[in-house]
Amino acid sequence: QQHEQASPKVRLGVGVKPSSAQPAKLDGGCRSVLRDILRERPVRCVYNERGERHEVVLSMEDALPVAQRSDAVQEFQDVLRAHWLKASGRSKEEAASELRRAAGWVMRCWQMVPEAVPRPHDVPPYIAEYELTMLRGGVEPFRPPTLIRRFVSGADAEGLYEACAQAMPWRQAVFRKRNYETGEVTVTGIASNRQDSSYRSLATGIAGLDGALARVRAEFGVADPKAYLLNNWYPDGNTSIAPHSHDFWSAILSFGAPRVFILDGQPILLGHGDLLVFGTQRHSVPKMPQVKDGRVSVAIFWYPEEQGGALQPDVQGAIGSVCTGCSDETALLQQAQEDGGRSYCEACWARWSSDRLAEEDEDDDEMLNLVVQLSLMEQ
Repeated sequence: QQHEQASPKVRLGVGVKPSSAQPAKLDGGCRSVLRDILRERPVRCVYNERGERHEVVLSMEDALPVAQRSDAVQEFQDVLRAHWLKASGRSKEEAASELRRAAGWVMRCWQMVPEAVPRPHDVPPYIAEYELTMLRGGVEPFRPPTLIRRFVSGADAEGLYEACAQAMPWRQAVFRKRNYETGEVTVTGIASNRQDSSYRSLATGIAGLDGALARVRAEFGVADPKAYLLNNWYPDGNTSIAPHSHDFWSAILSFGAPRVFILDGQPILLGHGDLLVFGTQRHSVPKMPQVKDGRVSVAIFWYPEEQGGALQPDVQGAIGSVCTGCSDETALLQQAQEDGGRSYCEACWARWSSDRLAEEDEDDDEMLNLVVQLSLMEQ
């Protein structure tokens, strides 16, 4: 359910003043070149988290850092992953190479019952159970994160921060707490320092963004028919979100000012157009008081074990040959199980999903429950 409220004021960027006295504006191509030059330079980043001040030098060209985990947590994750690699047809030598373990260690793991492996205290019970469910369902447990720099770039990235900040149905975000044992989420009703917005499908009506979301969905096999968008708007560096974990997967597109993102205890500097995909890793966005400009994160939340709307090409490369909605031939068609198995292209699928949801008689309580289950939580 969308909430009506005034659109947030958008900061246009460093050195750009919305007045008649401002210097000549750069065209899109020049802005793109300038942004690429700035991306390559190391930046001194100061951020605050949990009352502690941190200062690091990062670049928007950095690869993913090595996760900060205890030996017990690493062991638990590797044991489950070893079983998944075996189920995927890997030899013990291949599994050992991928896990960077000895072949004898892998053989000992394969003799264990995954459910009987002791859970370290640092792994919440609900996360451990979810990862075991993934393993039993043939889905990769403790999915390693993926970072794609400039996933949206050039002309495709121009103006997306402003478009998102102006067009999305922003509302006041509130603090949420998750029970460490059960994973149950409680909405506190206490106002946070950011705003958020949500969409029940992977379509927003912002053309450039919807094209990027369709690419994410296709490239990462997002097949959950209930896949959901939750977006966060950080007006400046004084806005943040506390460390937390999800029992589902996330694909986050970042637009606007560069911000530090903490993943498994390690800082990453996300730039305009970057894409970060991860599973149950603990993560946060700390405060950066020196940042004066805004950032929007657009997050796809989905359960990889849910395959009801899978984009699965047949031997010719498509589920069906023609889109039911527009009769266009396409290599990627979405199959609607609730509509007699008819196939749709991405654009027609978004319209079909929107029309179907508009017909549903769901009240505010149901929407709130969905948001609680699939939203980012603050502790």
